[in-house]
Amino acid sequence: PISIGDRFIVATISIVLVLICIITIYPFWYVAIYSLSEGLAASSVIVKFFPVKPTFSNYLAVFQNANLMNGFLVSVTRTVLGAALHIIVTGLAAYALSKRDLLFRKILVPFFLIPMYFTGGLLPYYILITKIDLDNNFFVYLLPGAFSVFNMLVMKVFFEQLPSSLEEAARIDGAGELRIFTSIILPSSMPIIATILMFVGVDQWNSWFDALIFITNQKLLPLQAILYKIILESQASSIEQIMKFTQNNKTMTPEAIKMTTVMVSTLPIIMVYPFLQRYFIKGIMLGAIKG
Repeated sequence: PISIGDRFIVATISIVLVLICIITIYPFWYVAIYSLSEGLAASSVIVKFFPVKPTFSNYLAVFQNANLMNGFLVSVTRTVLGAALHIIVTGLAAYALSKRDLLFRKILVPFFLIPMYFTGGLLPYYILITKIDLDNNFFVYLLPGAFSVFNMLVMKVFFEQLPSSLEEAARIDGAGELRIFTSIILPSSMPIIATILMFVGVDQWNSWFDALIFITNQKLLPLQAILYKIILESQASSIEQIMKFTQNNKTMTPEAIKMTTVMVSTLPIIMVYPFLQRYFIKGIMLGAIKG
């Protein structure tokens, strides 16, 4: 039987965990119910747990704004293409280094590790990007993030654990290295690939700093950069543009528009996570078996 002391400890831990969950979830819930509330009504009372005079007018205003919708498309495009390019480039490097007979293999691994710990800093990076004409270029979102040493090492460890008999059978059938990588290695590595895709996809979706320093063309700004400008910089002018189409709607407020924009920029990446969750845990565990 469980003693009273053990029950008290279990109950205390459960209460603490529930409180942590509430503290973690409530800010997101608050933004969600505020975005679904009538602007003036929400500003005149304290919004707590449910929308005040529920309405979708805030979302209609956001989705009918050309700049925000263009930023949404830029974010989606950079997330999809950036994650796919990262898997291809990083995966090919990891596959090559997983081969024990690779020429200069012992030299290449430290060669990759040194820049991982020691970087030139922001100024040399800015000069490099501008010198190769990636400023005001959509490829500034893709090329700098196409390779990661850490992700390469994780994938390398995973590839080394795959049965060598799979590759040997493919070679007997006449498959080359590229065919083996695309037809054997990638399909067998879905757990680690899904894990890397999730990390890279979230990073691409949430990224805004690269657009802030390298992009001046409004048509190339991602959603997060536009959100940053709305919230921190030109609040009045940006929100006035969003609210133009509802000039007769006197209930809409800048705060409600900002909350709605936060929701629009957050929901897509949250909706993707459940589809990758089963691969995520398995990929983390399998990729961490060896050091």
